Amino acid sequence: MKQPGRFSDLWLLLSILVLLGIGLLSNFSTSYADGTGLYYFQRQFFWIGIGTALALGILSIPLRIIEMLAYIIYGLSVASLILVLAIGVTHKGATSWFQFGTVQLQPAEFAKVATLLALARFLAENPRSLDRMWVFLAACLMVIVPMGLILVQPDLGTALIFPVMLFVMLIWAGVAPQYLLLLVMPPAAVLTSWFVPLHITVLVAFIVLAVFTIRRIPWIALLTGLYLGFGALTPKLWNKLEPHQQRRITTFLDPEADPLGAAYQLIQSKIAVGSGGVSGKGFLNGTQTQLRFLPEGHNDFIFSAFAEEWGFIGALVVIFAFFLFFYRGVVIATKCHSPFYSLIAIGVTGTIIFQALTNLLMTVGFLPVTGLPLPLVSYGGSSMLVSLAMIGLLFSTALRWREY
Repeated sequence: MKQPGRFSDLWLLLSILVLLGIGLLSNFSTSYADGTGLYYFQRQFFWIGIGTALALGILSIPLRIIEMLAYIIYGLSVASLILVLAIGVTHKGATSWFQFGTVQLQPAEFAKVATLLALARFLAENPRSLDRMWVFLAACLMVIVPMGLILVQPDLGTALIFPVMLFVMLIWAGVAPQYLLLLVMPPAAVLTSWFVPLHITVLVAFIVLAVFTIRRIPWIALLTGLYLGFGALTPKLWNKLEPHQQRRITTFLDPEADPLGAAYQLIQSKIAVGSGGVSGKGFLNGTQTQLRFLPEGHNDFIFSAFAEEWGFIGALVVIFAFFLFFYRGVVIATKCHSPFYSLIAIGVTGTIIFQALTNLLMTVGFLPVTGLPLPLVSYGGSSMLVSLAMIGLLFSTALRWREY
């Protein structure tokens, strides 16, 4: 008979090992190309070791203790985000890192875990009040505080993860549909306001959806007004963006406008992915990577470097590994008896998959360049530590799914 607490998810483990292995291979290739003495490969290996120890440490801690400490961890995280604005290191225009000797740590990455834990505890503690406005507003406030501090740095890419995390966890917790629409309609209005026919079509779709799900005239009127209001404010919001953020969006819409400037990364990335063909050019034989045409090949565009050398088959392996991670994450979240455990599992799964999807679509030109690394694959100490810490939490929920 299977003993309680002995459950392990080998398919989930396999997907993670595959992604880590792909990351090491790709970092070896980009380090070889840069002539840095395998710098990125060695550092990535180091961070995987530290991150694995961190994940095992988290796995050994009862989730009940983590639940008790969730708000304290969240408070410390918010304090670190304030502190980094005062004494942090500025890199590429963003004051986002603490410098410890030769090591830089990004508190915004750790804020993702802290916010996830605090949200999970809050929503799990209020199962009978999920249709109340105060619960929705409090959950939003828990996200807005760290997200706002990260936007001040400014780090738009990392900040975008927080509302997605909130949305996924609110759906899983079972909040009333009007609150979900309240969360979705403003960004939908901003994104579609540039194309009037699309803007109107989306509005009509939202109204129909609201009529069938909410069935309350005041709410439908409020949501419609909110949508139209945000659409009208979009030009002013555009002017609030930094010039480099505006260039990323205009480059996404028209890559040929500045092929040697803002669009250079994206164009080189698409060439790398397309030139890989079915089976790739071979390990260490990618011309875009080895001749250093591909910028940030070890980080944001690591998928492009991998796809060039391993081709369509290699790209499919990456996509399948993330799909397997998603599937097993949802299975674990579904079977957990404790609402707190279940919310952690779905929050971790949703956050990592959203980040992966954004990065993959960005490298082939389906989304603007956001600066989000590919989880478990891209080079980066803070990103690797946080990704493996989240996976430690996910395995902990898989191990303790029978607990209430």
